[in-house]
Order: sequence, then C-alpha cells, then structure tokens
Amino acid sequence: MTKGVLEINDCGLRVFSGCDEVLDSPGVAVIEAQKILVGTAALMRSRSHPTQVNNQFWRRLSLETLKSENARCRHHADLAYCHLQDIADHCDLPQEVVLAVPGNFTHEQLALLLGIVRESSVEVAGLVDTAAACVSGAAPSGTHLHVELQRHQTLVSRVSVREQAVLESAETVNDSGLQNFQDAWARVFTDAFIMQCRFDPLHSAEAEQQLYDLMPQWVGRAMRQGEIMAELDDRTAKVNLRQLQDASAPLLSRVRALIENLSHPKGIVFVSHRWAEIPGGAQLAERIHLLPHNSIATAAEGRWKEIRSDSQAPRLVKALSAAAPTEVVVQISTTEAAATHLLFGSRALAAQQPLFVSWQTGKLQVTPTPPQHPAATITNHAGRLALRVDAGAQLVLNGEEIATPVNLSAGDRIGGPDPEEVITAISVEQYGA
Repeated sequence: MTKGVLEINDCGLRVFSGCDEVLDSPGVAVIEAQKILVGTAALMRSRSHPTQVNNQFWRRLSLETLKSENARCRHHADLAYCHLQDIADHCDLPQEVVLAVPGNFTHEQLALLLGIVRESSVEVAGLVDTAAACVSGAAPSGTHLHVELQRHQTLVSRVSVREQAVLESAETVNDSGLQNFQDAWARVFTDAFIMQCRFDPLHSAEAEQQLYDLMPQWVGRAMRQGEIMAELDDRTAKVNLRQLQDASAPLLSRVRALIENLSHPKGIVFVSHRWAEIPGGAQLAERIHLLPHNSIATAAEGRWKEIRSDSQAPRLVKALSAAAPTEVVVQISTTEAAATHLLFGSRALAAQQPLFVSWQTGKLQVTPTPPQHPAATITNHAGRLALRVDAGAQLVLNGEEIATPVNLSAGDRIGGPDPEEVITAISVEQYGA
C-alpha cells in the first residue's frame, strides 16, 4: 500500500508519494460562468483575468457566501473541493495520505477541511501539524521556531523539543506572504522597464501576466548572478539584486520582528525551502537551518505510526517523538553582525540617513550631503547598511574591487587607491541603563 503526504499551503498544495514530490499546485482559482480553473492553470490566467480570481479560499476556508454566477462556487469550501479534485485528476494519489496542515487553521476550518476531503478522492490516514512534524526530525533539545511562507502571510510556529516535539503556538505576520513579495518585485521590474524602455508592463493585462509568469525565473537568476537583464515584449531592462532586496526589506523586517519576539536565545529558526527563493530570506535570523523541500514527507514517513489514526475521525497530531541526539544533523547558518555605523579616522558615523563616499582634493571623504561627484552611497535598509558604488568609481571592499551593490557586515573595510585611507563598517551595541 502506497503512503504519502498532502501538504496544505496556499503557496502550493504539494503531494508526496513516499518522500518524492509528485505535484505542486498553487492555491489560486479563476471562476468563470461555466467552469472553474484551479492550480497552475488558474495562476497563468490570474493577471489577465483579475476580476475572476480568488486566491484567498484556503486562508479563508469557510462556508462564507461568495458572489458568483457559477453554481459550483457558493463559498470558499467549494473552491477548496475543486482544488482537491483537480489534484486527484492530475496525479496518482497514494492509497493512504497524511494531511499536513498549518498551525493557524482553526478547529472549524479543520473540521470543514476533513468534510471536504471525505467528499473528494483523497483517503486520509492522519492529520499532522506541519511545523511539529518538520522540527521533530531535525531539531536538538530546546525551543525552536518554524517559519513557513504562505501566499498572503508568514506563519511562525514555536515548537518545544524534549522527548517529543510539541507545537506551543502559531502566529501569523499578515501581508508578508509570497504574493506580497511578488507584488513588490513586480514594481521593481515595472519601474525598470518604464525608466529604461518607456514601457509599462502593467498597462495591459497580457503583459502583466507575462511579467508575473517570468518573474520567478528573473528573481532566481538575480540571486545567483547579482543582476538580471529582464526581457519582455522585445524590450530589455536591467535589475540588480540590491533593488530586489530593497523591495523585500519592509516585508522581511516585519517577519524578523515576530521571530525576535518568539525566539529562544539558544533556539534554531527552521525555515521552509520556499525562503531560499526570497532575496534576503536566508537572513531572517542569526541561527537558521534551511529545511529540504521534502522535510514534511521525510518526517511523516519516519513517524507514520504516530500520525496514522482512524480514517473516519482522524485526530490532529501536534506532538511527535523527537529525533535521537545521534540522528540530529543541523546545518546552522549564522549571519554576521550587521553594521550600524561607519568608522572613518576618529569619527563613528551613524548611517540613519544616506552617507556619501567621495574623493575631495585627492582624499577619501564620507559626508551626509551629496558631493558633486560621489563614488558610492551607503544607505540603511531595515537596520542593515548597504553599499552602492557609482558607475566608474573604483572602490575596494576587503581588498577586492566591487561593482555591484552589497550588504555591509561589521568589520568590512571600504577603501580606494590609497591603502592608508579606510572606512570600516562597525556594529555599535546599545545597552539599557
């Protein structure tokens, strides 16, 4: 008998057979008078048919009445049912499926979900909290966080690990989901096309759809290469990684604030694989472990007997046996201390406002007012300093010439042709009385 997992996340409902992912279907629906498109087919029409789109039905799963001419779309639950049926039509579902659900689902939503599943083609073998399951197989003893990206929000779950991994709490950061990041990036690419090509991709629905279809590829390439030449409708615009990081910063700062509020000093922040596709997503906290894309399937397979329950009345499992200490292998990415000030000569300059690097009478200078010929600009984004070098300027960072924008960490040294003149990025710690 085949076993697998159906992960409920509106970024993409994912089906696993064993530990192999076989389907990823976005939580999007396009509702027409006679038919309903869901998943990838809907996503590829969501921008060209904006008035027919519903991408909230998983987050707002309920029997709340919807205004629709389609008789199959009475409420959000109908759309969830259509989505599950579509998934069953597009892949061979395992004979036994564990539902992995987010911790922010209410009791009413879970009950409604089980009712919908019973009417669909999915045979439920159990119900498990995604965060507790993922952390159970990866974390040492302690109190840790699991951070999941959803379509319209971020879910931060606190999990205590002793003999068992137990879900303690689950809190959301609204308006900081995948859709919000994509909308922020779309503004960056749109501004670039307008400035460089006098072309507005948002002027037509078809061009906007193309923009959103291509954007994940562009962002991925920018994260690997530092910049990207985006091509759309025979037009080309250059966008660099710094611009995408700047656009993402306000959203990331809200997520970081909740992480800092909930985290334990020695805890680890376990982030889902989706954060690896967000510029700056790997720097959400000082101690991060990036989970593999199939972590939920691996955890469920190893704890199947604990999760499996009566198919007629499956119970939600929020506590699972923790991995033995000898089985825990955690790769922690520690972020370097973020720079807060610049040390130049005997002065420490706070960079709350932009600072400008230039040469005046042959000497390196740092000033708060723009000089006639700046060599670089240092700006503060959500408490982190970024260095952007102007075209034609020759500056070195830690001994290597730089051209693309970079984030500054404490200890970074910025210099010019004269090795004696150095600007050092430092971190100034403040302590309460």
